[in-house]
Amino acid sequence: MRIKIIETILPTLFGILIVLVLLVVFNLAVHNGDAFYSPDNGFFKLFLPIATIISLTIQFTLTLPFWKKFKSQKKVWGLSLFQFTALLCIISGLTFGLVFWETTFGINEFFLISLTGIVAFSFYWTVNLLTLKQIEKLKY
Repeated sequence: MRIKIIETILPTLFGILIVLVLLVVFNLAVHNGDAFYSPDNGFFKLFLPIATIISLTIQFTLTLPFWKKFKSQKKVWGLSLFQFTALLCIISGLTFGLVFWETTFGINEFFLISLTGIVAFSFYWTVNLLTLKQIEKLKY
């Protein structure tokens, strides 16, 4: 049970932290502002608790079972782990774009927000799965 708790919490926290750092750097580079004192600071104040709760739930209910399937069978639904993760990042990033898109700014805004989401999810899942792989190595 202890390993399941570690497999749930560590990869999720590392993934969330890397995405938070990525978004803060993006905010500083693109918007020339302080990420926590700009008008969008509500996003960051809400981001951590909500994203952490959702990520922990997804990690426990979906990621760990799929991780075990990928370990035993090299393909799931005809997709390798890389293909499955890439598809997941694209779908999640586009959903992120739809949720945070302000239609008054046009389709370019949707594209940029979706691209930001795809990159953020790619970093999250890369860190998450690499952490799971390291935990697996330490188990044995």
